[in-house]
Amino acid sequence: MAVSIGQITIMDFNDAVTLTGFISSNHTRNVRYDGNNELYTPNFASAPLVLTPSLFLAGSGTDIMVAGTNVQSVTWKRKANNQTGENNLSAGEATGASFPKALTVASQPFSATVFSVEYICTIVYRDPATALDLTYKNSVTIQKVTEGNNIAIAEVSADPGFAFKNGQPASITLAAHLYRGAAKDTTNLTYAWEKLVAGTWTAIGGATGATYTVTGSMVASLQQFRVKVSDTVVGDTYTSDPVTVLDFNDPIQVVIESTGGEVFKNGVGTSTLKAKLFQNGAEIDEAGTGYTYTWSVLNKDGTARNFADATASKTGKTVSVGTADVDVKSTFICTVS
Repeated sequence: MAVSIGQITIMDFNDAVTLTGFISSNHTRNVRYDGNNELYTPNFASAPLVLTPSLFLAGSGTDIMVAGTNVQSVTWKRKANNQTGENNLSAGEATGASFPKALTVASQPFSATVFSVEYICTIVYRDPATALDLTYKNSVTIQKVTEGNNIAIAEVSADPGFAFKNGQPASITLAAHLYRGAAKDTTNLTYAWEKLVAGTWTAIGGATGATYTVTGSMVASLQQFRVKVSDTVVGDTYTSDPVTVLDFNDPIQVVIESTGGEVFKNGVGTSTLKAKLFQNGAEIDEAGTGYTYTWSVLNKDGTARNFADATASKTGKTVSVGTADVDVKSTFICTVS
């Protein structure tokens, strides 16, 4: 897949849109339940839960969901602990008619058999530069905690952070934590890491430790992870909120240099064209071994033509051309992949 395309005297920027976001809540994500009096705190029937999605273009501080610019659709689904797959909203759960399309839960979603509900928001955003529809999915889990038990919360931290940029750092370590109140619990616990694949939380093979190492090659623009922490003594399992790991890359610029200039006169002239790549202000791949360089040529009316040796394309960081390759005017294009 091409990462950038350039042609002589023109720089072509290839900067794919990266989406990131989160879901905010007006309540904590743990609902206390008093079994003796059969009371929930907070009680969503009288103090509705409001989940508000936010969406950003990577590098921008503007929340797209405020005005809904270029947002094609927003869909909320639910998945309780006793449900499989994503399901339609239940009674008392509704999506706002206007942006930011917040979800309001005005009924109590818990029961004797339902102790956690994951609310999933799927946003389709149309990139105005490419007219492509991009899907961004995020979720939040609301849990019931019975009073008399320690409130347990699973969390994930990241060292040195939640983002790669231009291949750095070499890896990110995600760490699972289980807190009971203010105290961290580290005993009698097992771990199961998951990642979001095509909208489905999928177990990561072999990822059963308290930490999980993520490398840049595992993240295509962004990837969400979460961890399930189980207490082997009491048999409870606690699921962390999803965390998003991003992969930022500055756009690669292609600059084509010509040793023979840009004009041949009287049918005489040769030139060596060289593609130079720049990222974040510095030249990269000077040896020409990190990417594949494919050259093509257009004639004076912009249609594709062959080189003088009858080949449709050439490869390499440099290519030699002469007057036979130029019919009045030719445009040489280098596609870098």
